[in-house]
Amino acid sequence: MTDLMLYINDTPVGCLLSNNLAENISFIKTCKSTQDMAQKQLPQLHSYSISFEAVYSTDQAIIGWDQLKDLGRSRQIMDWSMLNTDTNEGDAGEGFLESLEISGTSEDFVKFTGVITGYGAIVDAEINYYVWAQDAGVYVDNGGDEYVFVN
Repeated sequence: MTDLMLYINDTPVGCLLSNNLAENISFIKTCKSTQDMAQKQLPQLHSYSISFEAVYSTDQAIIGWDQLKDLGRSRQIMDWSMLNTDTNEGDAGEGFLESLEISGTSEDFVKFTGVITGYGAIVDAEINYYVWAQDAGVYVDNGGDEYVFVN
């Protein structure tokens, strides 16, 4: 099983349940058509967004609800990267927090979801994170800091 880890400002989003990168290309219609009268279109603008869902945590070694809430309310641009934990390859870019929502029920964990709207182009992720699992949990090392997620 391959996992995609989401990092914001070089810090992993903790207790991540899911994340998604959606890319869109807008098209402009042309005056040209094919012999069968099918319209031709040209690609124009590229846009993208990253959506994610995570479990609420107060661990300061990861980015969670409180830190994301502060980033969103201050309208700060953030660096993001999404990496394949098997290959340490992925995408990166900049973006703004477009939405953030928290919810919970009496018999489940408190969860939050968010959407980052891309700012500029997507590039290859340059930071190599090393992820490995042991009995005590999952370890993430970015070459400078080490994060531990306990099972």
